[in-house]
Amino acid sequence: MTANAILQAACAQFAGKGFEGASLAGIAQEVGIKKQSIATYFPKKEDLFMAAFHEMARHYYEFLEQLYGELIVAPVETKLREIVHKNYYYRVDHPVLTAFYKMAVQFPPPFFQDLLEEQIAVMEQRSAVLYKAIFEEGMSTGVIRQQQTDSLLSAYYCLLDGIAMQMFFYKQEEFEQRLEDIWGIFWAGIKQS
Repeated sequence: MTANAILQAACAQFAGKGFEGASLAGIAQEVGIKKQSIATYFPKKEDLFMAAFHEMARHYYEFLEQLYGELIVAPVETKLREIVHKNYYYRVDHPVLTAFYKMAVQFPPPFFQDLLEEQIAVMEQRSAVLYKAIFEEGMSTGVIRQQQTDSLLSAYYCLLDGIAMQMFFYKQEEFEQRLEDIWGIFWAGIKQS
């Protein structure tokens, strides 16, 4: 329980203040423990940051796998569209995890730079399995025109990443309309004519 509470408080601190600005004292205060107690679970601040990043990634994987399970029998267009929309709503519903990921990726602490590249690669490998299966299903059933699966995957990641950035600039209602437009143009570009 305490380790989980420490991770949640750490995610919030790292999300709002970055690695350098986050303080173990602030994290401990938020959890209601002494600063030294954090070392019982996480010997160094770097260990806490890594554990928080892994927890954020685990949470997202669970969401993605559950979503994919819910969509398994849906048509290809519905699967791809719902993943885009549900990713957006996941970010809306989990602002701390979203902000932590954004901060970690855009302003990684020096010790984390190489590890970040490895972690992003792992995250992409896990999600790529799901996305590629949908693209391959779409091409084999004639819903998506024939093209390189890796090219489709690259475009889809750019779509998801672009949405993740753009959502910070608009009010939710306005962005939801933009999301419909974005999806329509993307789908028109990959579907079979």
